[in-house]
Amino acid sequence: MALVGAPLPSCAAGGGAARPQPGTQGWVTLPLPAGGQLNLLVVRPRGPARGVVVAFPWGAGDAGLLAGLVETYWDEAAPAAGYAVVGVEIYGPGLRESAPVVVPALLEWIEQHLAEAAGEIILTGASAGGIGVFHAALAMPERVAAILAMPGRYSGDASLEALAGVPVLLMVGEHDQRWVTGSESTAERLRAAGAQVTLDVVPGQGHVLRVPERMLLGWLEDARE
Repeated sequence: MALVGAPLPSCAAGGGAARPQPGTQGWVTLPLPAGGQLNLLVVRPRGPARGVVVAFPWGAGDAGLLAGLVETYWDEAAPAAGYAVVGVEIYGPGLRESAPVVVPALLEWIEQHLAEAAGEIILTGASAGGIGVFHAALAMPERVAAILAMPGRYSGDASLEALAGVPVLLMVGEHDQRWVTGSESTAERLRAAGAQVTLDVVPGQGHVLRVPERMLLGWLEDARE
């Protein structure tokens, strides 16, 4: 399912009531309570969703980068297995400040439009999104079923104890040394907080990980058991 040619948010239907039809993908514009808006790229499975993968993009987090992230990792295997994918157009590190506004609005949309899966939320992000994923998780710890950062790290001051028991996969390329160091320190903090952490240093790879979608799906399925 190619997403690069999908309509950008400026072409999307406005309002939180809009959503793509089952088995399709499309943009949704979600108004925020304090003003502004949040653009979502939603991929729906053909039947009822059994979980929601919330994805935060790499880099500056713009629409094109979000579409690239979803197309690379989440547009085929996960929807085919019954997962809805909700990509969020946002700069991940900015969630340190914006999560208290963004996360409740995002959860409200999921509860309205993917209610059958609202209790099974998997957070994922790459690079900048892999930083933002932890800020988002700490804003909704009771709703997080699993976290997949590829790569990701957390260097904030807040305790991670709210994530105790949550399965977390930290994937990082072995040649991406700065992120290997950050992933290792994050893994240590998460383990100390009681999270179920797997640190996977992928041989021969750098910052942008090349991994099959089915490998990511396999980890999600194992984490849900």
